[in-house]
Amino acid sequence: MREVGLKFLAFSFLFLALVSSPAFAAKKSKKNKAAESNQASVRPPDWTFAKPADYPESRYMTASGSSQFQKSADSDALSNLAAIFSQKVSSNALAKRNLRQDSEESALKEFAYEQSVGTRVDESELIGVEIKERFFDGKKYYSLAVMDKVEAVKLYKGAIEAGNDEIQRLESFSQDDKISIDRFANLFLAQKIAEENLRRLDRLFVINADEARSVEAKSPQDLRSKRVSLARQIPIFVQVSGDQDSMAYSSIVEALNSFGFRVSQNSGERYSLFADFSIEQKLSADKESWQTFYSLSCSLDDKKNSAAIWSESVKGRISSFKKEDSLDRAKAAMGTKVKDYICQSFSAFLLGSKK
Repeated sequence: MREVGLKFLAFSFLFLALVSSPAFAAKKSKKNKAAESNQASVRPPDWTFAKPADYPESRYMTASGSSQFQKSADSDALSNLAAIFSQKVSSNALAKRNLRQDSEESALKEFAYEQSVGTRVDESELIGVEIKERFFDGKKYYSLAVMDKVEAVKLYKGAIEAGNDEIQRLESFSQDDKISIDRFANLFLAQKIAEENLRRLDRLFVINADEARSVEAKSPQDLRSKRVSLARQIPIFVQVSGDQDSMAYSSIVEALNSFGFRVSQNSGERYSLFADFSIEQKLSADKESWQTFYSLSCSLDDKKNSAAIWSESVKGRISSFKKEDSLDRAKAAMGTKVKDYICQSFSAFLLGSKK
């Protein structure tokens, strides 16, 4: 047994000496170079460096991408195709500005349009795009993203028409109490759908301008005007406990005002927002800094339906070496955070409470 082991060990040393020799390394290098040469000799498809002949521009929009990884190459191709839309959308917006008429009414309409249409198009927002071709040259992956214009026109027009139908349904509020947050939520959602429809229409212009001109899209600005007008007719009573400096109250009022609501001092209003605010300071365990903790919880109640229709809570902590500095920084941070967080949370509530 020992003899077998020694023979195996001797063979192992002999093998290692052989494979590490310059002659073996040179032979291996030649084989690798030959393999790379064979891979490099495969001619890449035309679409990797030029417009693809199989997808004529009259029918298709295309873009290629490359990477050391297949998924990244796919993503690169999609991003490059989206960039074509971004450039053309930006050019369209510039052309509209140059063609703007001098009348004040026309200028305001044009300004509203430009504000509602972004110039950057993300690949995830495109409809009807597929990765049609892939190629690997031994070192790098290549992908070709393709959009069939005819099919894309159908998809975009269908999506816009479906959006218009949903907007019409949301506007035709059948409940008796039309001056309500329920109706406000419908108009809020309708405005968001109209904004998305406008983005779809802008992309449709890039694909086929004639088809886009035949499509009508509801103006988000008109819906926003209706929503703000309605909000001004909905007073909300606000009461915050534990808020000695009225900072939490001010942040809540600012958040509600951003939606257009009026804040009332009358506790008999249909809608009331009740909140509890607390702020506390503690010395850190190492006694080197002060920590200020703040907390706010609020609930929006509908007295007519005897129900809490929305609630939210916000918490935070600020540390500082000085007690007063920690308190001041906590109050400043709390004011901004409360307003932003309430706005985001209430927007999500509105978008999820359609009837």
